[in-house]
Amino acid sequence: MRKPNVFEWLLLIMGVLCIGIGYILVQAMVIQYGFFSAHLAVVLLLWFLLIVGIVLIAVNENSKEELKTIIAQQRDEMRLLRADLRRKH
Repeated sequence: MRKPNVFEWLLLIMGVLCIGIGYILVQAMVIQYGFFSAHLAVVLLLWFLLIVGIVLIAVNENSKEELKTIIAQQRDEMRLLRADLRRKH
């Protein structure tokens, strides 16, 4: 099992802070402008876009780490195939 790197920990902290602070700010906007206002719609849209962006960054980082593992396995497999072909000749 792989251990999370520093970037992933920072991304987790940033995501949790974004959700928490965003929720508090959205509640403040609801209190100040009401539930059906243009300001609240803009704030909610931007908040959701920020959360989606953080999730996409996390998925990208995870797939990058998985590709590193797959490439290392493929490299080992190629070494074994080369060694096997050398023995046959």
